[in-house]
Amino acid sequence: PTSRCLFRAGVQFKENDHQSKVQENRKSSEGHTEDQVHRSIRGRAREDNPLSDGENDPASSFRSASITTTNLTSTVLQNYYMSRRSIQDSESGGSLSQRTSFQHDSPQNSSKAGVVITSFRQSQRRSSTSTAAAAFAIATSASSNPRDHVSMGAKIPVGRSSVGDTSIRSGSCNRRKESVMSTAATMRVLNVLRHWVSKHSQDFEQDQRMKNLTIEFLDDIIYSPNLLPAEHKAASQLLRLITKEEPESGRVDLSRLLAPPLTRSKENIETLSALEIAEQMTYVDHQIFIAISSEEFLGQAWMKTDKATKAPHIILMTRRFNEMSQLVVSEIVRRSSMTSRIAAIEKWAAVADISRCLHNFNGVLQVCAAFTNSSVFRLKKTWEKVSKTTKQTIEKLQAIVSSDGRFRSLRDALHRCDPPCIPYLGMYLTDLSFIEEGTPNFTDDGLLNFSKMRM
Repeated sequence: PTSRCLFRAGVQFKENDHQSKVQENRKSSEGHTEDQVHRSIRGRAREDNPLSDGENDPASSFRSASITTTNLTSTVLQNYYMSRRSIQDSESGGSLSQRTSFQHDSPQNSSKAGVVITSFRQSQRRSSTSTAAAAFAIATSASSNPRDHVSMGAKIPVGRSSVGDTSIRSGSCNRRKESVMSTAATMRVLNVLRHWVSKHSQDFEQDQRMKNLTIEFLDDIIYSPNLLPAEHKAASQLLRLITKEEPESGRVDLSRLLAPPLTRSKENIETLSALEIAEQMTYVDHQIFIAISSEEFLGQAWMKTDKATKAPHIILMTRRFNEMSQLVVSEIVRRSSMTSRIAAIEKWAAVADISRCLHNFNGVLQVCAAFTNSSVFRLKKTWEKVSKTTKQTIEKLQAIVSSDGRFRSLRDALHRCDPPCIPYLGMYLTDLSFIEEGTPNFTDDGLLNFSKMRM
């Protein structure tokens, strides 16, 4: 107890003496620049307290700038003070807030001396009125010292660029942000992210948390002063792409689109032109096709027992294909006279040819499948009376959608046409079935078979 009281008395005297010395220094250095003040404080600390030069304690080098020599402090008390430094920290934690004013501008775990890191977010940036010399002195004075715990009542200097207060609130966020900014592979990351956003945008639409994190990451890159203009431009383009909202007018309710009309229309297939029928077929097929998500193609989901939940749009596209083919067959065979059947064949051949011009290869195959149906194909007398031009058109279309050589002609036509287009979905489902059944998911060594994933 006696030594503890003696220690407290010595600490109290050192604090009072420190305050008086600070006031004297402040009056005597009014004519100095801010850079000279920092150098004089560090020089006086090294002259007055040589023991602090070799200290490894986290707060020793900064504490040496504030402790001055006194004639009344004995050498025994100084040794005791050094051995019981942790007790002083716990008992005089409130007084440390005044000594750590220089450390508010230093981020946690600073790895480079002499570098001032400011916040990259626009909403957190503050205007700085400090001179370059003062900023360098602040950075170098705290670069080798980890941050002391700042009391809740500590006041941060106004008008100074700082991330210390941000680190207190979200230290982990700042560490993540600093590591992202310091990487040399920023453009490679942006390229991967561009492919992800442009090709698989549904991932971000279905996961709002991931979308928010991606937007925050792109904001950090845009407001980072240490990156190249090309990287800023790429991040800005990605941000506009991921935040672009699909207009409500562009969203179509498929159940309402495919539902039968409430009132009977005066129009029918006979009164509509081939162009109108082809355009409406293409519109409906397109709305179903763009609603298919990439996950529906995985693991032959369209062939499982729960296919209605795992691949609903693939099932809808397949059912729509079969229904349209049956409609074409019905429109041909229900005619009682040969003349009307010939007119129906020629009209649907024109519909298929217009669908080809609209890049709706799914619609082309719907009509061609109807022509090869046994109910239509057996009408030999009717086919004999069909015009030569119509027969040539049908043969040309059937050659395009032929299954020979794994749909070689159809694949070439898809590669030559400019998008948008509607392919025949069954061609890709067949490819995926062969890949899924003919290639194992894991290699003989128990590793994931990336060759299969690429296919």
